[in-house]
Amino acid sequence: MKMLIAIDNSEYAMKVVNYVASAVKPTVNITLFSVLPTMSSNLENMEKELSQPFFSEKVIELRWIVEEEKKKARSRIEECLTILRNAGFSDDAVEVKTQNKIIGIARDIIAEIGKENYDTVVVGRRGLSATASFVLGSVSNKIVQNIKNCTVWVVE
Repeated sequence: MKMLIAIDNSEYAMKVVNYVASAVKPTVNITLFSVLPTMSSNLENMEKELSQPFFSEKVIELRWIVEEEKKKARSRIEECLTILRNAGFSDDAVEVKTQNKIIGIARDIIAEIGKENYDTVVVGRRGLSATASFVLGSVSNKIVQNIKNCTVWVVE
């Protein structure tokens, strides 16, 4: 069995990994997949074109925030690996994949699922209300609605 666990920097990622660690046998091949934040190339282009000190300062600040989020993601991945190792998963059974956001988090996860032959995808659900979920959408909803030929587990 081949399983993808979509993780982010949230506590929900830890819940998802803890659930999987307790629910499946350590013989399952797991891929921890994380989409890392990026800064829009449009902002970088605007920074060059505008040459405004205030705007440039904000772009530098935004770059710093993005890098901090990437550091948090790497730390969260290490925590997830520890949970899986403690549950008996070998390093050979767990793969880590990260990528910078290309299209959008949900669509990037869906694209990854399309590239590989996963049997199961596990995502967390943050618990948006029905109204908020309808207006804002959610990663888990988009994945559930768009995945074909693959089981999707949504952990709350």
